[in-house]
Amino acid sequence: MCGICGWIEWNGRADEGPVRRMANALAHRGPDGEGFWRDLTGSVVLGHRRLAVLDLSARADQPMVEPSGAALVYNGEVFGYRELRALLETEGRTFRSSGDTEVVLQALTLWGPDALERLDGQFALAFWDPVLRRLLLARDRLGIKPLFWAEVDRGVAFASELPALLEHPGVRRDLRMEALRSWLELGYGAGEQTLVRGVRRLPPGHMLIVDETGVRLSRWYDPLAAIERRGDGPSTRDEAIDQLGFLLKDAVRRRLVSDVPLGCFLSGGVDSGAVVGAAVAEGARPETLTVRFSGGEDESAAACKVAGAFELDHFIADCVPSDLTGALDGWGRATGDPLADPSFLPTSMVSAEARRRWTVALSGDGGDELLSGYPRLRAMPRLQQVLAVPRPLRRIPGVMLPNRRWASKLRAALAAPGPWSAYQSLQGVWPAAEAARLLGRNNIDLPWDEALLGRLEGLDPWTRWRALDLLTFLPERMLAKVDRASMQHGLEARVPLLDHRIVEFLLSVNPRWTRDKGLLRDVATGLGVPPRSRRKIGFEVPLADWLRGPLRERVHGLITGGTASELGLRRGVLERHWQVHQMGAADHGERLLAVAILVRWVEDVLG
Repeated sequence: MCGICGWIEWNGRADEGPVRRMANALAHRGPDGEGFWRDLTGSVVLGHRRLAVLDLSARADQPMVEPSGAALVYNGEVFGYRELRALLETEGRTFRSSGDTEVVLQALTLWGPDALERLDGQFALAFWDPVLRRLLLARDRLGIKPLFWAEVDRGVAFASELPALLEHPGVRRDLRMEALRSWLELGYGAGEQTLVRGVRRLPPGHMLIVDETGVRLSRWYDPLAAIERRGDGPSTRDEAIDQLGFLLKDAVRRRLVSDVPLGCFLSGGVDSGAVVGAAVAEGARPETLTVRFSGGEDESAAACKVAGAFELDHFIADCVPSDLTGALDGWGRATGDPLADPSFLPTSMVSAEARRRWTVALSGDGGDELLSGYPRLRAMPRLQQVLAVPRPLRRIPGVMLPNRRWASKLRAALAAPGPWSAYQSLQGVWPAAEAARLLGRNNIDLPWDEALLGRLEGLDPWTRWRALDLLTFLPERMLAKVDRASMQHGLEARVPLLDHRIVEFLLSVNPRWTRDKGLLRDVATGLGVPPRSRRKIGFEVPLADWLRGPLRERVHGLITGGTASELGLRRGVLERHWQVHQMGAADHGERLLAVAILVRWVEDVLG
């Protein structure tokens, strides 16, 4: 993994200065080197910060340029690149390096944008075609790696992270006040638009072509197409288990290729356990690492049990309240595009600990979205039936209430006007009605694009909400968290469960088999992963208690300070939430932390 940036300016005035400043802001993503390239016409400058993982020699440095003038900067990994290289060699292509970067460059040079469909991996890239005089920006199928861009005078600037893009003089640090609405609802940026006016995210599975006629955005991959293929998959559950086991082992095998040390995150849950089991089945002996929280649920014993079953070396990182107190000040810049996920801290901590031992880590992320791991995904099909009842008569359905935070979300969902609003209350941070009050408005719209909701409307309930998470929550919150937390420490995180073949398989099988993690649990058992003695709690800090204790003064100061008022946030609403939380009448910790993070981001990144 690396950091990429660049500038295209059709008047021929692009120079290295701004691109070097952007690259400096990405130094944490690529501590092993930097490189810059400017085409002869002065129209394009590409910058790169390198994290060396494959082919550690200078032959794999970037920007990588062909004799024809075709140039590439690339952040990510393409798995199975050796097979693709062999195919390119049959086309007469020759190689001077042994890694995947040159394979991507040669593929794009030969096939153009059509090459993207041949890339099995996680990536964001920029490719300059000197013949067609156009720049191609592209992002991987599921949005594992990030890319931000903005139109500037007579051109476009881009970077792996938003703060880096703000180093370009043509990108202003103007807050999009209208974007606060959806951000407060979700705790993360939704869709293309960011909180900075003019700065956009390149959506997952999309490409942007930039030439002298303008910019053209198009989708090159659509995971929902797999749903249309239902009926072509396994006819029995046993067949589905066998196929999922084969796909998982193959996905892990591809992701074990590395020229630097590699290990595995291990939480003790079925997702990471299955990944570790598959790694061992493929002949690897990875070290494993987990995190435990002071005053919170301790999953370390379950993780140790899994590591012990495979006789693997296992390590534990401890997370205490003072870690979060110190992290708040740097949270905004670390997440870049502000992200109000409390688990960012432990993810960052475990990444820092991992980087002391490895450069690459395999993670179990993705299983919750694909296999209804979140309580909300299991609750929504039944909750939809409750929402058909008049509001005064609605009662909490027979679903598990794992903690008070979940109970607060469920109460808000029961008061929602419809299913989409109810799901926003469950998935998001501030329920729409409360977010409206916080902004002093009567009501606000849902945070998701209406066209997207229209595509999902006709799906069965057990698929609809998983698909919404897959297209929004997964890339925009969960994968963004993993990317920023790991790359903050120069660690490459690979996510085998999000191999696109596994995603398509689990979207295409009988939806009854994806209402829980039974399929994956059976696969894990077959790999030798020991069963858990109790249900997994989740990767969460004990935020509610910490906000009543060691974080109390710091967070209260942020939510009641001048910046919060300048953002138009009603102090009375915040104070009421604060008092209710301090009395223990409800768990508003996630909402209050989100406002504190937003304030720090505005002060640190836009200030």
